[in-house]
Amino acid sequence: MTLACRNTQEVLHNGSKAVLRICINNTINPPYQSARNPEEEPVIPDTAVFDQDNASLPPAHAERLPTVAECAIHLELLETLFHLRQQILQSGDIDKTMGTTPNRQTKTGYNGDTKTFKDDTLESRRQTKWPKFIEFAVVRFLDWRARLAKEGDKGDAFTLPPLDVIMVWHTFLLNPLLFNKHCRTEKLYEFPLPWQAIHKCINNGDWSFAPQAEAGADSLSLFELFSTWDSYLADRRSDVKSKLNLASIGTDLFDTTQTDSASNFPSILSSLTSSSTRTRKPQLITREDLKTLPATNPVRAHVEMFLSVDANLARELKAAVLRQNSFIDKMHSHLWIRSPSLQDTLARSLSRYSQFLLLMRRNRGKMMVPTLDIDLAWHTHQCAASGYVQETKKRVGRFVNHDDSIGKGDLDTGSGETRRLWRLQFGGEYHICGCWDCEMLTSEIEKEFKYRGGADDEDETYQIDMQAVAERVDNKVRFYRAVEAARRKGHALPVSRSQKPERVL
Repeated sequence: MTLACRNTQEVLHNGSKAVLRICINNTINPPYQSARNPEEEPVIPDTAVFDQDNASLPPAHAERLPTVAECAIHLELLETLFHLRQQILQSGDIDKTMGTTPNRQTKTGYNGDTKTFKDDTLESRRQTKWPKFIEFAVVRFLDWRARLAKEGDKGDAFTLPPLDVIMVWHTFLLNPLLFNKHCRTEKLYEFPLPWQAIHKCINNGDWSFAPQAEAGADSLSLFELFSTWDSYLADRRSDVKSKLNLASIGTDLFDTTQTDSASNFPSILSSLTSSSTRTRKPQLITREDLKTLPATNPVRAHVEMFLSVDANLARELKAAVLRQNSFIDKMHSHLWIRSPSLQDTLARSLSRYSQFLLLMRRNRGKMMVPTLDIDLAWHTHQCAASGYVQETKKRVGRFVNHDDSIGKGDLDTGSGETRRLWRLQFGGEYHICGCWDCEMLTSEIEKEFKYRGGADDEDETYQIDMQAVAERVDNKVRFYRAVEAARRKGHALPVSRSQKPERVL
């Protein structure tokens, strides 16, 4: 199908930028009325995309590809994690508990006048909050994993853990070689990410996450713990407060220069490993100090968690979670979860992923680099570890690892080669734009062929009314952008009108 070309995309993109500026700046009167109550608000994304007839599908850990519903919930999770990171980075309360305060300088001029200057280092220092949050999330995940293993066989039923634990679990699954190495004999290996349970916890209006009510103490929000850390040390000795400063917890455990097994014990608890004098970082906390806190105190509970984890695995998981920031940012940038062609986009990504696996099978020894849409389907597939291994062996003929630590240079080379092989194998373009306009245009053209009986491109008697297609695309995308702009500005959501708004091209 050659109805879309570079010029077509350029016109679409220029038009979409103009519409976006209008939505953001309100430079003209909006063509939509505002919803007067929640019942009138548009439902975006459509709830139908998350519906899945589980009775008609084999279990998620069986040999099968993921579904559109699972990919859609995956997008929800990624957007929720994006907003969690922003919430942490922007939190003034966590700034206080981490000791991140502005260092403003006041200088006196020649005439005795004074001026206070902005702290240019503040924003960069605030960035340390996210890595520290990940360190705690990794330790909490490893503690949850250990407790899960001790519970014995309870079938497929278990309580959904907190969001930070899900984040690390999700990342662990996206490193299948690492996951298989550590979890192959555990029951966690048979547990796919419980997509429907995760979907029920996500509010896709504001991207908040509400854990299951029955989760109990294990549902403690790590964000809330970070925000209120100092309150759990109130009325304690000043030396204990100083030693249990949030910023210092686990610093030695996640020191990447250490690889020996002794580093399982962080310096904040170094006195617990030996009573002898050692030439290393001075100890900060002792068991006696911890005993000054009640056993139910979450600060004490979390500090003690650092004792039982595999330090090398913990470091690998922290690095893997940080690497996922890039993919999450790309998913947020495209925001397919709020696009007007969500279901079609995901269906195409799954179809292309199936072709991608076939390309791997027919080109052994070559590094295949996925496009963003294929990578989303691939990631979703990996979230069912047992089924992923069996299905890739069946389709590719071998276990397929997913290495997200490959450098940009190698990725660029592999991407070019993958594009060349894709064109030879399937006769179409490999890379896609992925923007709302292009995805919606593709969906509308596909519908035209479907409704008109799939006429051949070479059939000169068959013509698509591209003007009508362009108007439908413009109207639909324009409205969805207006809804998204209203959400971000905290305004009432617009209601679609039957009359067509003026086109901006």
